[in-house]
Amino acid sequence: MTATYLITGATGYQGGSTARQLLSNGHQVHAFVRNPSSPAAQNLAALGAKLFQGDYSDLPSIAAATKGVTGVFLNTFPDFQHPDGEIPQAQNFVTAAREAGTVTTFVVSTVFKSKEYLEFTTAAAAGTSEFPFLARYYKSKAGVEDVVLASGIQNVTILRPSTLGYQYLSPYCSLYFPEYPEEHFMAVSYAKGYRRSHFDPEDVGKFAAAAFLQPERFGGKTIELVSEALTFDEIAGIITRVSGVEVEIRYRSQEETKALVLSGKFPVLETQIIPRKLDFENGVINLEDYGIQLGTLEGFLKREKSKLLDTLGVKG
Repeated sequence: MTATYLITGATGYQGGSTARQLLSNGHQVHAFVRNPSSPAAQNLAALGAKLFQGDYSDLPSIAAATKGVTGVFLNTFPDFQHPDGEIPQAQNFVTAAREAGTVTTFVVSTVFKSKEYLEFTTAAAAGTSEFPFLARYYKSKAGVEDVVLASGIQNVTILRPSTLGYQYLSPYCSLYFPEYPEEHFMAVSYAKGYRRSHFDPEDVGKFAAAAFLQPERFGGKTIELVSEALTFDEIAGIITRVSGVEVEIRYRSQEETKALVLSGKFPVLETQIIPRKLDFENGVINLEDYGIQLGTLEGFLKREKSKLLDTLGVKG
């Protein structure tokens, strides 16, 4: 039986994958996009998606896109100017879903171990202010989950992906590794043997589509998404192999890290410090029981090789 699903962030990696998975299974997709004329939006339209223009604060547009749909895929975006900004975004989609009266499944993608990190960073921020940036970030992500869980929608699935491969592509990489695009090295404050959890964004879409198509199996579940855990030396090796560009890792000393923290100029540095205090990213989570074939960072970068070369300033 054909159903219709609303996909937010449909021109992005996670939403785009979810939309393609559903379309390939013969379902209809309402793709919620900011710019319907963008190449990514037009590609989805060519596959059969119906485009709806709007942003996450535009409740009338959200309501129009939600009319008649069976399920909603939600991937909210951080608002660093308004730390709680993702929560109103989520509330708008929940409000529209309730008003539509047809939504039985809601799938939301947040971030790996959001509640656990929230608990730790909130306590740390209250005591030492060591992780104020992360405390705000995880409060927002966990808040999105709370809004969806309280929605009253019959089937709710929370997907919590770990590091997604596009963090090594522009423009995302500049937030974490500003030197990497031009100077081809990543300066990090992680311990040398630290293993960072990864997940292919294409596979987020596979899980989201499965949650829509098998709500009796996925409903009520919170799924941590990890397929591999890599050291930064391994990450650099993968990027080097795929791109043909030598990429290096430079490990900051404790003194360099402390000076950077005190400067206040690089708040995302907290993401590299927190594993020394609380590390959930030290292994691969077994997802085999779901029967979904998982990709790798190397496979993702090979698929996105042209973007990787553009990131590194190299002509393909």
